[in-house]
Amino acid sequence: MGHMRHDAIVVTSWNRQAIEEAAAKARDLGLEVLGPSAEAINGISTILVCPDGSKEFWPESDDFDVKRAAYLEYLNGARYSDNSSCLEWVALSYSNDHDSAAIMAHTWQVPLKK
Repeated sequence: MGHMRHDAIVVTSWNRQAIEEAAAKARDLGLEVLGPSAEAINGISTILVCPDGSKEFWPESDDFDVKRAAYLEYLNGARYSDNSSCLEWVALSYSNDHDSAAIMAHTWQVPLKK
């Protein structure tokens, strides 16, 4: 028996080409994506990388953890030389089983250089 934890990634940008490329990359990795949304004020569009629906520690969950990690690596790699990005994103986790929600990573959490 496992417990549920939903892991999702929300990505927003004013740059339509960049958000479309971000959606395509997530799909290429095998992630389920909603969007890009229609452009809102200032040309802002958003995509949602959906939770996988698997219980934690099941093989399917582990597989999607790897896919999401690869996607976060892509998002971090899309930064400009000053570490800024036209893609604003947040990786979040939430669970009714644990009555919790947390931000796991975000655009402004600059990764360490290797």
